[in-house]
Amino acid sequence: MLALEEEYYARLPAGWKVSVRELPEHDDPVAEHAGQKAALDKLPLPNVKILLDEKGEQVDSRGLAAKFEKWRGQGVKAVAVVIGGASGVSAPLLEEVDWVLSLGRLTMPHQLVRVVLAEQLYRVQTILSGHPYHRD
Repeated sequence: MLALEEEYYARLPAGWKVSVRELPEHDDPVAEHAGQKAALDKLPLPNVKILLDEKGEQVDSRGLAAKFEKWRGQGVKAVAVVIGGASGVSAPLLEEVDWVLSLGRLTMPHQLVRVVLAEQLYRVQTILSGHPYHRD
């Protein structure tokens, strides 16, 4: 799956700066919060932080593209996407991201989430550039 993820990111134009991180999980909620907070603090300084969480907003591909187009119009140069864990994230961490996005309510392994995310980001780029990859 890593090869497929890399293939989609390789298709993005050079100006697209996207970093993807997985938040750590722990059996102890206090330790998990501390680890997740530390992971968020270590993110490169993007203009936008997106958290993937099953309780987030669900959009279709055109809705996702519209969000990116809005950010682009605001001068956003980089996006960091963090993948939440099976237990979700604590409320204080939700305040540290710009948007909580759901890829659906299905439970998926992180490797599959990463591939779906990479494909959707490529799809966003093709929608915004008018490329015929996306079909409604």
